Amino acid sequence: MTAVTALDPKTEILSLLANAVAHHANVVQIRVAGDRAVVEILAAGDVVDTRDWPLERCAQVVPAAFALCDGPEDFEYGSSRTGKMTGEKAALPAGLAMVFVQFFPPRDGQRHMVARITYDADTCCGTCGG
Repeated sequence: MTAVTALDPKTEILSLLANAVAHHANVVQIRVAGDRAVVEILAAGDVVDTRDWPLERCAQVVPAAFALCDGPEDFEYGSSRTGKMTGEKAALPAGLAMVFVQFFPPRDGQRHMVARITYDADTCCGTCGG
């Protein structure tokens, strides 16, 4: 389990995506669990990295993720939305073509944000079966 960092929220999202690429992962998800948020990186359905955040950190990072999505920034924390990151607002880690992101109101034990990763040419190096 990785400790909380003091990164800028947008930098933290890009760092999570870079970590996902390093693990050949296809999903980054944040779920609320009681008084904390659990960030998980999944490759082929298996959790390959996890970290805990206080809910306050989650409330900073989730809107920052939406701010990196293409289009207008009219997201309100706690609302349901979708967006996609194509590199329009910030360069994506090498190898990524797009990240489709779904945002959900925080509910205990359920997913709050899910980022589905699409690699260049719609496939990664093949080690994850993608």
